[in-house]
Amino acid sequence: MIIQKDEIPSFLPDKPRLIFLGTMCAMNARTLNGKKPKEDFFYYNDNRNHFWKILQYIYEPSLEPVRLSIAEKKLFLLKHNIGIQNLVAEIKTPNHARLDPSDTVLFDCQKKNKIQFKKIKAKHKSLFNSSALFFTCRYKKGIAHLLEGFIETNSLNKDIVKNTWYLKTPTRCNPFQRSQEWISEMKEVYKIKNKI
Repeated sequence: MIIQKDEIPSFLPDKPRLIFLGTMCAMNARTLNGKKPKEDFFYYNDNRNHFWKILQYIYEPSLEPVRLSIAEKKLFLLKHNIGIQNLVAEIKTPNHARLDPSDTVLFDCQKKNKIQFKKIKAKHKSLFNSSALFFTCRYKKGIAHLLEGFIETNSLNKDIVKNTWYLKTPTRCNPFQRSQEWISEMKEVYKIKNKI
C-alpha cells in the first residue's frame, strides 16, 4: 500500500472573488510514503497543465503569459483576489496505482474508504458560501462525490455542491483558446462582465 499526500496548503485571500477547486496535487508534488518531493511545489505544477497561462490571458490580457515562480504565482493570485483549494489530503493506493495521476484512482480510494480530505481553517469556511466556486474539470459523478466528502469533512453548507461550476480542463489544450472558453463560461455564472 502506498500513502500519497497532498501537503500544499489552501491558498485563500481574505475576500476572494472566486475559488478554483482541484482534486489533488500533481504526482510530482505528492509525498509518497513519507518521502517528500525534491523541490517546492504549488498548485497546477504539471507542465501539461496550462492553468497559469490561462489565468494570465484572462486577468492580464495585454501581457504575454510567462512562466511564474511560486512566489510570483502567489502574488498574482493576491493581486487578482483568487483562491485555490484542493479537496484531497491523502489516499492509500495499491502499489500498481502509485504513479497513476487519474482521478479514477481517487474515486476508487473514496469507495474503499482509503481517502482523507483536506481540512480548512474555521475562518475560511464562510468563503466557500460567499465566493464563486469553479472546478478545473468537467462534471463527473466521482468529482461531485469528492466535493461532497470535502464538504462533510469541513461541515460546510451542502448547497456548495449545486453552486459549483465545472470548467474545461486546463491540461493538453491551447491556453489562449481555453482562456476564452473560461471567460465565456464565467460570464454565464457572473452575468456581468466586470466581475470576472
